[in-house]
Amino acid sequence: MSRKLLLIPIAILLVVTLVACASPAPAPAPAPAPAITTTVTAPAQAPAPAPTVTVEVPAPVPTTAPAPPEVLPELHLKIAQAMMTKDTLTHLAVEEFAEVVNQRTDGKITFDVFGPEIGDWIELDVMTMMGTIDVQFNAHDPGYDPRWNATSLPFAATSFESAAAVTGPGAIFEVQGKQWAPDSGLYYLATFLNNLGMIGLNTPEPVLTPEQAAGVKIRVWPAETPKLYVAKMGFTPITIPWAEAPSAIGTGIADGWVGSGSVYHWTLFRDVAHIQLKTFDFMEMWDITTNLEMWNRMPAAYQEIFQEEAYRLSVKRLGQLEEEEAEYEQKLKDYGWEIVYMAQDYPDELAVWAGLAREVWVDLEPLIGKVWIDQVRVTLGMEVTR
Repeated sequence: MSRKLLLIPIAILLVVTLVACASPAPAPAPAPAPAITTTVTAPAQAPAPAPTVTVEVPAPVPTTAPAPPEVLPELHLKIAQAMMTKDTLTHLAVEEFAEVVNQRTDGKITFDVFGPEIGDWIELDVMTMMGTIDVQFNAHDPGYDPRWNATSLPFAATSFESAAAVTGPGAIFEVQGKQWAPDSGLYYLATFLNNLGMIGLNTPEPVLTPEQAAGVKIRVWPAETPKLYVAKMGFTPITIPWAEAPSAIGTGIADGWVGSGSVYHWTLFRDVAHIQLKTFDFMEMWDITTNLEMWNRMPAAYQEIFQEEAYRLSVKRLGQLEEEEAEYEQKLKDYGWEIVYMAQDYPDELAVWAGLAREVWVDLEPLIGKVWIDQVRVTLGMEVTR
């Protein structure tokens, strides 16, 4: 019995063994995946940092809109000359100045233009100082500033060519005038040479020497320069306003006059005299000036136009003088006048007159100022006195 019981577990073990042997073998384990190799490059070593620089940056400035363009004002001005008839080149220059300035300002500056109806030249000068007239083509009354006597120093220039050298833009008389004018309430734009001065006579015969000039009454304008040099030449000077000069000659109050050339002689004196001496004894020096207060109120754009046009007309005038003189000289000849060409026909007599007249340059130094006269001397190549 015990032997049977022992056989039972052995049988069971055999059955299990047979079953296990009959079962299929397990699938083999999968091969391991191939290794993945990744190359990693180490970063290059960074350079050493640059030294620290501290920069102060200004705070930003707030931006503003650009300023609007300047709006130029409209101006209505008065411009004048007081001596020449309206058909002369001098008056036409005044009209041209007004017209061109009007065009260049797109019509914003307009002018009233006046001529001989304005009165005597001294009155016009005062009107411009006071602002009644804004722009003048004129000379200046030395009664207000004696330095203006320098503009008529006798025998300073004895030809149109030599006169042009000292009366053009930037020349000595402009340099001086720009310094003097503000003291009279004026602004000096440019010199305007109206003509070279000559002597007109209503005597029976031409007067050619100091001896012949004795007792001959010559009208001069109200200034020390002509009074002194006309007396040095041997004449008797009489001060008469320019506007009254033709009637003074016609009535015998004076026997002749100094002042300007053939244009004046034709337009104002052709019926009261009959002899012209071409002495070229002084420069009839005008200029183009404005009232100073008016000038200072004008925008810079307008001032530039005024200056440019003044210079242009100054140069244009210098180119007109000889031809204009010849034209009116011929009119006088045709009218019966006797023309005496002193430099050509009587050079010795003219040299005597010039030498005597130039003596007044020294006499005028206390009145005008030696420094101003010396500047003119240097410019003309004359000896400077001590």
